[in-house]
Amino acid sequence: MLWPHARLRRPRNVELQTLVADARRERPESEAWLGLLESALGESEGGAVWEAAVPQAAADRPVKAPLLFRAKLTVDGRAARGWVRRLLKRAVRVRPRRVDGVALLEAAVCQDDARIDGVAGAAGAEPQALRVLAQLAALPLLQACGRTLTRHLPGTWWEGYCPVCGAWPVVAEYTGLERKRQLRCGRCGTGWAIPMLRCVFCDETNHAKLGYLTPEGGEQMRKIEVCHTCKGYLKGLTTVRPLAAGAILLDDLKTVPLDVAALERGYQRPERPGYALETRVLEDGGGWWRWWRMVEDQPSPGRGA
Repeated sequence: MLWPHARLRRPRNVELQTLVADARRERPESEAWLGLLESALGESEGGAVWEAAVPQAAADRPVKAPLLFRAKLTVDGRAARGWVRRLLKRAVRVRPRRVDGVALLEAAVCQDDARIDGVAGAAGAEPQALRVLAQLAALPLLQACGRTLTRHLPGTWWEGYCPVCGAWPVVAEYTGLERKRQLRCGRCGTGWAIPMLRCVFCDETNHAKLGYLTPEGGEQMRKIEVCHTCKGYLKGLTTVRPLAAGAILLDDLKTVPLDVAALERGYQRPERPGYALETRVLEDGGGWWRWWRMVEDQPSPGRGA
């Protein structure tokens, strides 16, 4: 399947465009990363290409396993590789054709940094940069999974990690008049309720070991949840209605000073994902596309050895 536009896309959603513009004004130093995020959010609106890859949740998965655990996501190989290649051309000093786009998507969905570093080494890319790019590349696929699989979420989910993709939440929202606590995943946009006095990361429930950091200047809408047991932290937001899926990472960018404040006080985010997915990302183009890439990358008389 060919995409109608070869260039990187921008979000068509007016609200999302406004949030991007706000982030640019507030964090001009983050323009490079913001431009890439904007492209990923725009690609997420492509819809059909990525939604066609959303799998059925495995009926026999463990009770505490996310819906994507050991799932097989079958993507349009040509479209997926094209998207990854365009993103890499914009951000990483590496020959995009040396990166297997489908393999990179699979490693990113699984949050497998070791595999991403292996791809980076083979392609001559800087590993940390490719880790960031890989997560942005997987965003359209994961957001499609979040939109489609929401109806399959368990009635109750008490785990701190996302019930769809296994990632730790980016923010805790306190919504409505009752200020109910809802965790939000920055990768797939999923939201799930969890009790107030409970650490997301280590399940600590002793209120004496849980606390908050509040911003200076009397800010009432923001706070940082902290746990003295595991030294983890999570940003909190009081809001009338939940953030749109595409706005979660933009809000995360705009609130970087809260991350700095938490880190300076010895709190941190877990390095490992909440749940190891073991997910497969396959391509529906069969073996012909991989064969064509091998032929295309071979030196020809016209190109030299």
